[in-house]
Amino acid sequence: MKKQMVFSVVYGVIGIGIIGLWIMLIGTNQVPEFETEPVGIVFHIIIEITMALFALVTAWLLYKSASLRFPILLLTNGLLMYSVVNSAGYYGDAQNYSMIALFAIILAFVIYTSIDTINIMKNPTNTK
Repeated sequence: MKKQMVFSVVYGVIGIGIIGLWIMLIGTNQVPEFETEPVGIVFHIIIEITMALFALVTAWLLYKSASLRFPILLLTNGLLMYSVVNSAGYYGDAQNYSMIALFAIILAFVIYTSIDTINIMKNPTNTK
């Protein structure tokens, strides 16, 4: 399987996972910030869903080998990087170390795919 297809699957899983997580959290009333910080949490959810949609678009563009796949991937990675660092702090306060480990894995993936993408953009014949 080509590396690009593996990346496509990972971005798809991330996008679906984030949307699914928010549906589950909201559906099971596990977002106390709706009571304590309603405006802040609504903005947070909007940006997280936007990020998830960008991850899904990135997955599709990679799958199709579309010409915009690399710039959109880098934009998605910026959104993901901010989110995982920000969310790691939230889960760190809650001492949820398994989530922090997941965020560390996603962060490593984001850094790797960003470097890989920049190298491909510099040398387009290197698209292994």
